[in-house]
Amino acid sequence: MRNRHQLSLLLLAAALATLGGCTSSNGSKAGKTRSVVLVSPTPLADNSAGEYSGTVEEGKSVNAAFMADGRIARILVKEGDRVHKGQLLALLDDSDYRIGVGQLRSQYKQMTEEKRRMDEMWARHNIAPNDYEKFAAGYEQLGLQLQMAENKLGYTRLLAPSGGFVAEKFMEPEELVGAGTPVVRITDDSRLLVSVDLPVSVFLNKDKITRALGVSPTLPDVEIPLSTESFAPDAGNNMLYHMKLAIPAQHAKSLTPGMNLRVRIVMESQSAGGCLIPARAIFADNGSSCVWVFNPADSTIHRKTVSAQGVPSGKLIAVSGLEGTERIVETGVKQLYEGEKVCEVRNADFGL
Repeated sequence: MRNRHQLSLLLLAAALATLGGCTSSNGSKAGKTRSVVLVSPTPLADNSAGEYSGTVEEGKSVNAAFMADGRIARILVKEGDRVHKGQLLALLDDSDYRIGVGQLRSQYKQMTEEKRRMDEMWARHNIAPNDYEKFAAGYEQLGLQLQMAENKLGYTRLLAPSGGFVAEKFMEPEELVGAGTPVVRITDDSRLLVSVDLPVSVFLNKDKITRALGVSPTLPDVEIPLSTESFAPDAGNNMLYHMKLAIPAQHAKSLTPGMNLRVRIVMESQSAGGCLIPARAIFADNGSSCVWVFNPADSTIHRKTVSAQGVPSGKLIAVSGLEGTERIVETGVKQLYEGEKVCEVRNADFGL
């Protein structure tokens, strides 16, 4: 019984010694091994080319709206109809506007006859200058009112602001509509774009992009040359950067908005090379940017100087000075020291 008790104590001591070999502690210089998370840099390859999934979009979409208030009398188009610029799309009930124009035209005609008489009197100096100027100002004001009324009558006709097809209809006949309220949305599909989300490695080297090519399932043997339309400088929640590329007109005829398009991004050779690493893996030492490189032979870490190739983008940063085959410490880098012996904590969540 006594021997069995002694054996249990020996086994417990051995287990505690094993667990203590990888204890994380601020007192690592006192003999305890600190636990760290290690990651591998992601090399930025020379002549890099990647393929990404994109979506075809219309180049421009506009809402057509009346410039006057009223009741919709007719809508002359339906969703899916192709229209040309200046085509009549809808009509307002213009009865009140016509009455207003008729009244002003009658007044203007009467004042025009009166103006002839006043002009004759002015030529014979039979009217005071002040009275003539007041009449002339009133006559001009009435003319402006008539012009405004005629313009509003014209605003009861809704014309297509651009060519394309009717993508959506917002209103129906007999509904009351205010000036500026959209009635239909017209999509111009004569110029198409492809929208694609790209990783930080592409964004950081956007100036090195030499060309972009698109491949469509409908044209599997054709590479469509694409030109950059815009490249948003802020990443979305998925840490990807939004880019839009223009599709040439000769290829746009074979595509429609909503189609998928594979986008191939090609970059020029990066002579300096470089890697992507977590931004928090870098620490400052005597004015230099450094990382801790792990030596698997003896489980020690050693300082290595790196140079940032750009500003941090989210959690990652591109640096030079690493070969890309190293294992570097990601977290708690400020508490470590040169030559310290460490123990790796394996956690897939800390990978790039």
